[in-house]
Amino acid sequence: MKRAIVFALTAVLSVSISPASAAPISAGAACKKLGQKITQSGSTYICQKSGRKQIWKKSSALPLSPPASQTPKPSLTPESKTTPSIPAAPTSFDDLIQNYKGIAFAAWSKSRDVINKSESSNISIQMVVGPNTQVTLKDSTVPIKQLTRLFPGYVQPAEIFFIAFNFQDRAWATDQMESLIPNAGSRWVSDMACKTVATCWGGGAFANGKGRYLIIEAMGYLDNNHTSGSLEAHEFTHIMQQMNMNAARAPEEFLYDPWPPTWYWEGQAQFAQHAAIYSNSFETYMRERIETGRGLYANPAVDLSFVQNYFVFNAPKDWQDKYDRGLQYHLGAMFIEILVALKGPESTMELWKQVGNGASFRSAFENIYGIAFDSALPIMAKAMTLQITAS
Repeated sequence: MKRAIVFALTAVLSVSISPASAAPISAGAACKKLGQKITQSGSTYICQKSGRKQIWKKSSALPLSPPASQTPKPSLTPESKTTPSIPAAPTSFDDLIQNYKGIAFAAWSKSRDVINKSESSNISIQMVVGPNTQVTLKDSTVPIKQLTRLFPGYVQPAEIFFIAFNFQDRAWATDQMESLIPNAGSRWVSDMACKTVATCWGGGAFANGKGRYLIIEAMGYLDNNHTSGSLEAHEFTHIMQQMNMNAARAPEEFLYDPWPPTWYWEGQAQFAQHAAIYSNSFETYMRERIETGRGLYANPAVDLSFVQNYFVFNAPKDWQDKYDRGLQYHLGAMFIEILVALKGPESTMELWKQVGNGASFRSAFENIYGIAFDSALPIMAKAMTLQITAS
């Protein structure tokens, strides 16, 4: 029997777990470390300023973007009553380094503009929820539809399923996945996504190569990724990548040159989850962008050489021994952010379409961005390094 075509992409999410020995906290109580997050009894508390004091404030789910007619003007600071200064946006690879401070805002604003001008695609999603599972988002189709507005014209007719499960429903989720996408590696449920109660979080995107797609998410953790819609947006980005790849090749051929590498897969999904869900506030976009990438900013080894050498194809063993694969999410997102700042979000999905039609990643990159990948990378790496070291 011909083996089913399978794509499996797992999201790495930022979580903050309070030590078991920590004393109970409550909203309004004094805290010491500004910005610290603590999760207690299913609720997340953030240490924030209140006047001259620092107190714990209970975090709530961030709102999804309102319709275009209700979208507020960009907010760079919460208290600002005057129009903030906006750094100059890069216009090409020629002035990218000079205008590196304007990359993030340019990418966010171009994404917001596309979302505001677009209608959500008419897609049908069949939701399957475990018997003991409570979903963390009232309507998971909302962030997915928001994502289709970020990449208008790139959704294809398909059969899409969504499985939500918790630790108690692992066996149920395994059976469901096996029945919907046979031979897709359903052991992923218990071996990766939900190995223990404490690590039962994250999601994956799968396809059978015949127009059936599956998003599957573990609902065991209540952080912004699970309550804002960003996890759903992340995984649906992977679904759209697979739709536009549109090629029946063996699984071992994917993720390797000449196909888009993993840092492009995951980087695009991480950028998209922030750009789509937080399109109503640049301040929130930046806060989540920095929060999910805090492992990168805190790494003293990250310099220009580190960044440039990270973006490899067919990573050899010595690369894998030296570099943290988890950084592909944020470094990849910064790579995508530059492309969006220059050519808009649709350009990054167009690359998948061209690769699906037979182009290599390098040739598709040059077709879309007008510069060879090997020539663009040193410029992009310098711009990314300047952003990282300035944070």
